[in-house]
Formats: sequence, structure tokens, C-alpha cells
Amino acid sequence: MAEVVLRDVCKRYGNYNAVDNVNLTIRDKEFVVLVGPSGCGKSTTLRMIAGLEEISGGTIAIGDQIVNDLPPRERDIAMVFQNYALYQHMTVYDNLAFGLRNRKVPEDTIKAEIDRAVDILGLRDLLKRKPRELSGGQQQRVALGRCIVRHAKVFLFDEPLSNLDAKLRAHMRLELKRLHRRVETTAVYVTHDQVEAMTLGDRVVVMNNSRIEQVGTPWEIYAHPRTRFVASFIGSPAMNFLDGKVRRNGSGFYVQAPGGTFHVSDQGSSELAAHDGGEIIVGLRPEHISLSETRTENALHGRVELTEQLGAEQLVEVIAEGAKIMVSRVDAERELKPGTPVYLTVEPGQLRYFDRITEERLV
Repeated sequence: MAEVVLRDVCKRYGNYNAVDNVNLTIRDKEFVVLVGPSGCGKSTTLRMIAGLEEISGGTIAIGDQIVNDLPPRERDIAMVFQNYALYQHMTVYDNLAFGLRNRKVPEDTIKAEIDRAVDILGLRDLLKRKPRELSGGQQQRVALGRCIVRHAKVFLFDEPLSNLDAKLRAHMRLELKRLHRRVETTAVYVTHDQVEAMTLGDRVVVMNNSRIEQVGTPWEIYAHPRTRFVASFIGSPAMNFLDGKVRRNGSGFYVQAPGGTFHVSDQGSSELAAHDGGEIIVGLRPEHISLSETRTENALHGRVELTEQLGAEQLVEVIAEGAKIMVSRVDAERELKPGTPVYLTVEPGQLRYFDRITEERLV
């Protein structure tokens, strides 16, 4: 096992910066997830760690060794790809043994390592099959098995679940968490799916426009986003954003927003003092909004636009002075017809405020 350290790592293609000055330390035995939209640089970062892409600047260290100039086979890493990369003409056993045989590992040692891996992954009954005879989830487990038999210092995962259906993806997420607890290897996982990032990662690295926007535990990223982008990318449904104006009210402040006003908690007053009279962005998570059909204090007024049934609950889209606001965790049996007037309240401590220009979080 080993720590992975990236210092000022860059990747340039001509004048285009695919990865721009990335600094990140992945601790020994930690499971870190790189997440972000397409083109943000997350897969390129992973491929530079693997040695599949040359870096344009900076250093990458695995353990106590800088690996900038080492080929992939000398970095002691194991990688699982999106398409599994299994040899179609080989049995499962031979796929698992292939890498070890290339390293001239004795056959009895190979058998022992495969026995260990198939017990962990439940592959014993599949050893004589070929990849075309396996389901997507079974092929994924074979690809994971090739990592396990290697005893590599670092496991790298490049969107390994993206080809699976929704139910199987949820199952495989749990299998990956169990695998990491048992194998305890440093792991770096790339995905565009924020649900995968939040459920799998010990820490989550949110990337955007070739840079790291925030690093933290799933809860830190969700509850304390540093920027509007992080707040919008993490969470499902996504955070609502409204244009707001800061106004003083005696010793405190309130924020005027479409459809009404929000009183600012005492904790946030000092941060907003510098914006008195100015414009900011207000962030409201759908799950923190309470919906009422009777007038309440400190609430936004709007009308129901549409509803989306999700089984135990429903999503409700509300229009407040032209602004769309999504509300979740509304009882599924509650009938809300389009045009119904409603009032939306949020606890002051659950509101998030962002600078209108920099889009960094104020409170």
C-alpha cells in the first residue's frame, strides 16, 4: 500500500490545459473519488497517475518514489477500465492469471492468489467460462479480481460502473465498498456520477474546468460547498439558486429574494455585513424546504408548476416571481395541482449564500 501525492501537476495539449496545477495527497489505504462533468480533467489525472499520459509539469509520487518517468508496469498499480478490458478468448481463470504469468510468478502462487480473489468476489463457479458467457456485473468482478491478485500498491478505477444498468450499479457500489474494507488498498476512482462519489469515497475531489474546486469528506462537500459549482454538482435534486439582495434589519440582516424574504441566522450576519445593499446568490437545497398551502412568516410565495412522483415522495416545482424552485420530500399522497398557491420556508441555518461575482460561498 502507498500514499499518492500530486504536486503542481499539469497536462497541456498545445495551448489547452486539460489539467491545471493539481495538488492532491491521497493517504495510504484511502478511497478517493475524483468527480466532475465531462472534460473537467478527472480521467486525465487518473491516467497520469497510471503512466498512460505523460505529465506536462509537476510531480507524481507513489509511496516514496517519484514516478514521472516510470512506465505503467513499473508503478505497481492495477487499473480497472470502463470496458473491463478482458481477453475474450481466455477463461476467467486465465484472465486472472495473465498478469501474474507475465511476471513469471510460479503457478502454485498464481493458484493461491486466484483462490483468494474468487472467494472475495464470488467467482469460483465462473472460472471456466469466457467473458462472453458472463453478465456485465460478472465481467466487472473479473476485472476487479485482476487487481486483487496483483497485490498492487494502488488501485485505479476509470468509471468502471458506467456500462451497467441502474440496479446493478447500485449493487456493485456496495460490492466495491465491501472489497475496499477487505483488501485495504489505496484506491483512486473516477466518475461523473455524484451518487457514486458520495457513497464510495472516504474523500471526494470535485473537479471543474481542469482544476480542483474542493476536497473533503462526502458530508463536508454536501453541507459546506466552497463554490456555487460544488453546491450545484453535489446533491440530487440539485440545489436551487435565487438572486437575492442583502438588507439590514436593525442589528441583523435579511435577504430579499423572488417571492419573499429570508432572515439571516446570527451566524451568517457578520459575513453578509460587507454585502449590505448588494446582490448575492442564495442557495436552497430541495430537501431543506418546507412547503405549506397556508401563509407563513419568513416564506417565499409561489405557485405549483408541476409534480414528479418518486414513490414514497414527490418532487414539486414551484414558480416564484419567474424563478423555478424545486422542493423534495413532499408526501407522495399529497395532491398539489398546477397553479396551487404555496409558501416555502427554510431554516436560516440551512441557507447558503454565494458571492455574485466569484461564486464563492459567503455563508
